[in-house]
Amino acid sequence: MHRPPYRPALVLVFVVLGLLIAVAFNTTSRLTEVRSGRASDLVDVVQSLEQQRDDLQNRLAELRSDLARLEREAAADSGVSKSFSRELDRVRQAAGLSAVTGSGVEVVLGDGSEVAPGTDPNDYLIHDTDIAAVVNALFVGGAEAVEINGERLVATTPIRCAGTTVLVNSARLGSPYVIRAIGDPAVLEQAVLGDESASLLFDAYMSQYGLQVSLARSSDLMVAGYRGSMRPQYVRPARGGA
Repeated sequence: MHRPPYRPALVLVFVVLGLLIAVAFNTTSRLTEVRSGRASDLVDVVQSLEQQRDDLQNRLAELRSDLARLEREAAADSGVSKSFSRELDRVRQAAGLSAVTGSGVEVVLGDGSEVAPGTDPNDYLIHDTDIAAVVNALFVGGAEAVEINGERLVATTPIRCAGTTVLVNSARLGSPYVIRAIGDPAVLEQAVLGDESASLLFDAYMSQYGLQVSLARSSDLMVAGYRGSMRPQYVRPARGGA
């Protein structure tokens, strides 16, 4: 009885196929390990840079405090201490460099807690556009100072999406987003609830997606001062001071 001539060929095919599968599996495993290692390294780098940023912001705040003290001492020596101090405080407040207090409103924007099956999870998150809509409405309502999770908003403040977080003044912020604004409480409240985009968060989106949002008036709010740097690249003083 003779063996079928194709059996050795089948054995050879299975051996080669097994080798290819083993090589493919080994390569995939190595790629997964490399990608995982790179992701971990990137997380470490981001955390290190954020810590450096916080240290530099604290150092900047110290230097600004020292500068203000030296300016007041120089003003005292020249006999214009009181007027200079008042003008300096006014300019710092206008620039957003000093913490301020007053009446206003506090708006809290939080992600939804449960995602309905078959729906888009992004609909249940607070996005940068949602925050920007509320902030814009507050400024339209006459807000004199606004902060988001302790980050003071100034003319150069960006509000951008950064993955699952929101970037404000180079700081990554997460839900819930607490927005404090100083101004006339009644006017600010009406400005937010009467805005076409911002008002959707408090009715349609809250009921449909379960967003955790609220707006409350307050007679005593504190808004932090801006901790970042200001380096104008294109602005120059007008000639003659006009």
